[in-house]
Amino acid sequence: MFSNRTRLVPAGSESITSVLTGELISSVSEEFRHEREVEFLCSLSPACLEDILTGFGRRGSHRSITAIRGPAEVRFLRSQINLFRLRSDAVPALIR
Repeated sequence: MFSNRTRLVPAGSESITSVLTGELISSVSEEFRHEREVEFLCSLSPACLEDILTGFGRRGSHRSITAIRGPAEVRFLRSQINLFRLRSDAVPALIR
């Protein structure tokens, strides 16, 4: 939105390179939180990931990400998971 503005980095935070965007992000930013969430979801087995995204068992759970955030957010997370897997395979070691 405001791409011409420089981001303010709070004192005491470090910057890391985002796997998703390739840009430097602050370790206390919302982008960092999102990246760690996607990294965690990538580390899950396919069955466990599907359970968390859509619900536990055959019935949809009221605690799934779909139930809490909605199906549009789950579609976005799936695209981010795929992107993270593609880019993290290309990077030998994740920078933390």
